[in-house]
Amino acid sequence: MYKNITLFFIFVLLVLSGCGDRRTEVSGTVTLDGQGLKDIVVLLQPVTDTALTPEAALGKTNKQGKFSLSLINSKKLGVIPGEYVVFINWNDPNPPPENQPPNPCPYKIPSSAKNGSFRYVIEAGKKQQADFNLSDFPNTETKPQN
Repeated sequence: MYKNITLFFIFVLLVLSGCGDRRTEVSGTVTLDGQGLKDIVVLLQPVTDTALTPEAALGKTNKQGKFSLSLINSKKLGVIPGEYVVFINWNDPNPPPENQPPNPCPYKIPSSAKNGSFRYVIEAGKKQQADFNLSDFPNTETKPQN
């Protein structure tokens, strides 16, 4: 009986030690050639895919290119510390009707910003500024061979 009670208390302590708000406030700016980009979606996807991995985070830029990240599933402001793959792309604010071609992106976003080849680490315990200058991202698109 004492063994069961001891195991129960250990379980409760483990559960409670995992509780608490571990989110870090993350905001930033997306720029290209020195200009803030509007309607850009910044997605941070956890590097590993395990039950203990933090959930993905998402933010959308305003007219000045500024964004704040929130957890996708819980909609809570902030990001759980850890390593993330970054996806940056334009989100058409006025998508065309169904069966119509998509509107062209008004920006030349490098493929390395869109394809998840960039990683970013969110540190615990402090507000973090995540600025992404797309001019610094290499264009990794492959050209067709003749």
